[in-house]
Amino acid sequence: MRADFLHSSVGWKRMHRRREGIVGPRLVFPAGEVPEIPAARLASTANEREPLLFWVHTGRAELQISGRTRSVAAGAAIWVPAGIAYSIRVDPGAVAFPIPLPAADLPPALNRVIDFEIPADWQDWLVHQFAHNLGFLRGETAAGAGLIELVAGVHSDGDDNSPSYSPPRLPRSAETLEIARTLLRTPSDDTELSRFAQQLKIGVRTLQRRFTEETGLSFVRWRTSARIAAATSYLAAGREIGWTGSQVGFATPAGFTRAFREHTGMTPTDYASANRRPTPPREDETLAQGVALLSEEGARSGSAPAPPTIPASGTWARVNDFHVVVWIYRGSARVTFGDRTWNLRRGDAMWLPAGVRNSVEIAEGSLLLPLGSQPGASPVTAPPPRVLHFAREAQAYLLHTVVANYTHLRPEIHDPARIARLIRSAAAVPLPSGDQADPVETILAALRKNPADSRTLPDWSARLGVDEDMLLKDFVAATGQSFPRWRGQLRMTLARAYLEEGLAAGETARRLGYAHASGFTKVFIAAHGMSPRDYQRRGWRGTVEGLIDP
Repeated sequence: MRADFLHSSVGWKRMHRRREGIVGPRLVFPAGEVPEIPAARLASTANEREPLLFWVHTGRAELQISGRTRSVAAGAAIWVPAGIAYSIRVDPGAVAFPIPLPAADLPPALNRVIDFEIPADWQDWLVHQFAHNLGFLRGETAAGAGLIELVAGVHSDGDDNSPSYSPPRLPRSAETLEIARTLLRTPSDDTELSRFAQQLKIGVRTLQRRFTEETGLSFVRWRTSARIAAATSYLAAGREIGWTGSQVGFATPAGFTRAFREHTGMTPTDYASANRRPTPPREDETLAQGVALLSEEGARSGSAPAPPTIPASGTWARVNDFHVVVWIYRGSARVTFGDRTWNLRRGDAMWLPAGVRNSVEIAEGSLLLPLGSQPGASPVTAPPPRVLHFAREAQAYLLHTVVANYTHLRPEIHDPARIARLIRSAAAVPLPSGDQADPVETILAALRKNPADSRTLPDWSARLGVDEDMLLKDFVAATGQSFPRWRGQLRMTLARAYLEEGLAAGETARRLGYAHASGFTKVFIAAHGMSPRDYQRRGWRGTVEGLIDP
């Protein structure tokens, strides 16, 4: 009965409509039914390569580090450099985020444990940073110069002999800020703006205009000002004038002296005499000019830096081998599943069955988080996609669920599939029962096991002994795509996973059944707008620490 019913595309669509018969999102956790948030803990661990920002969103937590227990209240954070062991305990009812940060964005001088406060307007940015660590969103994200300023500036030592030259104002848009971070880390970088524009895929004139509008300086003038500010740090630390000029990117001593006088009103020699610190320079001071610039910018403004705008983002189109639940914590998003699209708003959650192409586009300023998943590879036996809604009273519990499901900071007894089961049961309508294996399910399982399988749908029709036209209709009805397009999408989903694991393009091509690496590269570029190598460099961002569950 089940096989005959599902092998009719008309029957499948009729059942599909019946299963989606409830109009409007159903409310999950009605008033008074939101579960209590249990205590959570993380056993002693140490980030090997990335520093940790531990932030308490609500409630209270304790972080034990170097034999000392630090109490962390809501709104507070602790900066833990890589290589230092720590353990965490979170009180019942509290929500806390362990956030590894990309080490490449950070000056080496942030090499000590730091306690600081998180301004309220930074909270959504930190949730965005945490979400990017999970690796499901397109592209990279950086810590943000303002966050470095926030951490370093709070703990500036207030030395009256610190350099007096004001660094240039930091730009705010994502592209210009990325360029500024590069130049602050390496003031001698002489990359032309046209080259930056090419790397960022943005027009040169657009970058020029943004620098002027956001900083009051042209790009060339801004870079020179940043070099002079870095030079003041070196000179105050006792570095020689000739070495300093070369270190910050000036080709000749005369050029350095001329630019320095123009920006500070004095020669490098006079500046060094007036501002040199009485103690000899430490090694890390030669690497800390970025922190000096950003800390001084924060001190000059007299207030905490503004967070970067949360950019529009999204996922690559993918065919999952698991059912997943996504939730809109802030703003809005558009979900495409097969050949249909849903617009989600704050509080909405959506069940996305495995086996069907899906993608998500997230609006600027918005936050989408995964709540949980369940194993599964077939859309045939799964409930269809369904939108449900969570009241705002459930937000804290859902944030706790995200942290517990995707990091090792979790309750001692934790059910990672609880939300997924709850939403699946709310969306599900029983399917007709039967013992006969479904042909579409058989094909999906075989392709997942061996994506290099080159059999066509007619081959499968002959192999399974089913009508070819009927198989084609059933395949499209179940997956929303033709067989060749679905297989291509599956291969691209697996290709990204292999590349993220560090596999070379040639090995990835071989595993996926491409005869030549060049053919795979061509297909990959068409799907992603970048080569496999570029994807490994900047096409995704996931933490390298074991703190985050894959």
